[in-house]
Amino acid sequence: MKRLFLIRHGEAEFTGHGRGDRGRRLTDDGLAQAARLGHMLAHAGIEIILASTADRAQETAKGMGLSAPVESIDALYDASTVTIARTLADLDATSVQVAALVAHAPGVPALVDELTGPGSDPDAVARVSTHFPTATVARIDFEGTWADLSGARLTWANRG
Repeated sequence: MKRLFLIRHGEAEFTGHGRGDRGRRLTDDGLAQAARLGHMLAHAGIEIILASTADRAQETAKGMGLSAPVESIDALYDASTVTIARTLADLDATSVQVAALVAHAPGVPALVDELTGPGSDPDAVARVSTHFPTATVARIDFEGTWADLSGARLTWANRG
């Protein structure tokens, strides 16, 4: 079984203060959310964190304080579900069994919705089915390869 943690970045500034959307940084609350996410995921066995290159995603990924390396991926900025899935498929060339991905709405919530298959935890589904705020994490368990995510099911969700 493989495990994927899909994470929407923490709360960010309303504007990038001249740095554009990619330059929007986490607020103090967003930094605290990242730390809480790290506490929640400290024993999850995450081997790699894939993160958008946007400042808020990078700060969330690094602010979790996990020992896993953070791989910055430009394609995850404003990514569709297809782009996120293609990025995950690249993990098939590795031995990674547990990964986290930090990116943005609407891509992350939409992918969680697409991967919520039979056998998903009803409480987790209820937690993310109508609202996926910043610093929300969803755990997806599946069999098979990273490219096909066979038998994917949402098994847990929480907010940092």
